[in-house]
Amino acid sequence: MTGLESIINQIAGDGQKEASEILAEARTKAGEIAEDAKARGAEKVRAVLKDGERRAQDIRDRAQSAAELEQRNQMLVFKQELIREAVDAAKTSLENAPDEEYFSTLLTLYKRFAQEGRGEMYLNKKDIDRLPDDFLARMRKAVPEAEVTISPKPQKIESGFLLVYGGVDINCTFRAIFEDASDQLRDAAGKLLFPVA
Repeated sequence: MTGLESIINQIAGDGQKEASEILAEARTKAGEIAEDAKARGAEKVRAVLKDGERRAQDIRDRAQSAAELEQRNQMLVFKQELIREAVDAAKTSLENAPDEEYFSTLLTLYKRFAQEGRGEMYLNKKDIDRLPDDFLARMRKAVPEAEVTISPKPQKIESGFLLVYGGVDINCTFRAIFEDASDQLRDAAGKLLFPVA
């Protein structure tokens, strides 16, 4: 073998050796890159799963909050309905009370709302027909400074009465009284129906 062939063989051997080292290093780097990519991929998968679990829990929490709110709202509506029914029952009870009790209630209202001076009380037809004979005398005794007469002309009212002083009307119908006192009546009925422990 000549010197040139020997140099060429050595160069070829060195090139082959260097190529093998470069290839081994490339394979090592490729393996490292693949492992790194695999690790990052697994981390991304874990992050996506964790985010999905968090979102799912948020959805469950919101659904539970919404359900609890709906339950509270339904309970509130139910309580308000019961309170309204209790107030309506109290009004109906007053309207359907026996005559003596009914007109005693009217006299109590009259004492509260009568004013000094000339006026007129208006009742419905049913109340005019069952008016106690001494009711006007009881009115005058209860509020002597009020000069109120009872009109024989019936008004279209359910119960209670209207007091008219010149151009001033005082609505003492049970409906008006209950509407004016609706907040207090609802509070009182609520306390009776739903006492706080």
